[in-house]
Amino acid sequence: MKLGNRGFTMIELLAAVAVGIIVSYSTYYYISYVANMTSQLKLSRVANDNVQAIVESIRFNLSMYQVTFETNVKKEDALLAADKLPFGISNGNLIPRAQCAKDGCQAYFGYVIIPSLFVRNLYQVDIKIALASQNILANKWKEDQWKKYTYFITVK
Repeated sequence: MKLGNRGFTMIELLAAVAVGIIVSYSTYYYISYVANMTSQLKLSRVANDNVQAIVESIRFNLSMYQVTFETNVKKEDALLAADKLPFGISNGNLIPRAQCAKDGCQAYFGYVIIPSLFVRNLYQVDIKIALASQNILANKWKEDQWKKYTYFITVK
């Protein structure tokens, strides 16, 4: 009587299950990483679009915006403190920060317009965007959670 090998041994089954778990975990981690990067890139694109829209709006309607004559860097940093930025970005729209409690915001946004001391009709526009996170409540902001843009515009 000859007995043949039928099926797999327990060790082979455990090895196959272990490989399957490793592959599925790696796939899940990669998919979640890609989804997170996609949402951050989308938020960055929306933020950049809002920055460009604000700069163009300031360029053509400067009289509608408040211009600060403070050229002190500490004053500017105080005006652009991440926990005091006046606007929020929610679903691609710029809304007042007070409305963020109701609508929820992915980022906060603020800007300062400073006229040039030497060139007439030249303005420096400093814009700051801070990404919303759990650290907002604790007022802990890291360098990678905000971006600062500086534009120079001329107006007529």
